[in-house]
Amino acid sequence: MKKYKFSDVEQSDDVNSLILSPLPVWTGYKASDPLKVLTRKNDVYIDIGSGNAKEAFELLYSALFISALVFMVLILSLYFLLEARFNLLTTFLGVYSVWLFVALIFIFYVIYSHFKYGKENMQTRFNRQRREVAWVDEKKQLHRVPWESFKAWVSSASTIGDSVAYRSSLFGMGPPAPDDPHGFLGVWRMPCGTELAGIMQWECIRSFMELGPDHIPDVDMTQRDATLHYKKRKKLRRQAEWGDWIKQLLADWFLGRFWAFKFAKLFERLESVEIFPEAVEWSKPLPKEQWAKPSAELVELEKKWRQRYKRREKFFDMDRRIAEAKAEGRYYTPVNE
Repeated sequence: MKKYKFSDVEQSDDVNSLILSPLPVWTGYKASDPLKVLTRKNDVYIDIGSGNAKEAFELLYSALFISALVFMVLILSLYFLLEARFNLLTTFLGVYSVWLFVALIFIFYVIYSHFKYGKENMQTRFNRQRREVAWVDEKKQLHRVPWESFKAWVSSASTIGDSVAYRSSLFGMGPPAPDDPHGFLGVWRMPCGTELAGIMQWECIRSFMELGPDHIPDVDMTQRDATLHYKKRKKLRRQAEWGDWIKQLLADWFLGRFWAFKFAKLFERLESVEIFPEAVEWSKPLPKEQWAKPSAELVELEKKWRQRYKRREKFFDMDRRIAEAKAEGRYYTPVNE
């Protein structure tokens, strides 16, 4: 049975999925990181995470901080309006206990949801020199597969209700199933808003693997590395840029960034391939003469699609892709799988 390849279409339960890989050909679109999941980049590999745990923690911390201030202002206002008809300390401790209980529930929920989501969206490392992909599954086992066999797709579905109609899109990727040429083992998937956002996210990964680190956006490590972040703040103070320094100081305090960095570091560490010594060795640079090369099949298919782009054809034209896939026997459904 024929395996998936670039531009195939899969249809299942009114969901159309446009296949971006195996055989990761240039899509003709700009490489970008619209989903903000690029967590690390160097000359050897990039890491794709499952969302920004630091930003989620900051959002929770600021919400709790605001709620605490509101409670304090409310209690003090009532105290003075009622002319001290209640014990301020007892009331404050009672309200604070309720607030603390609610806060702990929210903190537990955020931590639990991120670790649960992390298991469903494994941090994935793409090694361009070896042309391989690695990740750690929920059973803490390391997996590696050839880059060109790694499946990626962008799917879309329309939902029509009594009073609303909307379209949802999802970008996903994962290794092929060993016993099913059209199956895959889910490693990573995320809502992407529009199909083009998912394609551009994939193009970021593909461009790194095929062209190199200079062809994709940089990662702002000051937002991911606590040491670099605080060095940047100290630099603002040394240069007497007091306005920016005060803004940074207040933001760090208001958003609880000290704890946010700790939480994100723990979260990313538990899901990283670097918990395995063999993965650390695998991630080291190779002499250029030992770099893996693209397959002849990929090179040939890329040439064909570049010719189509020169004729101003767009890769993302779902109606045309579906028509072509049906005509060429590449429109797959659960029935013929």
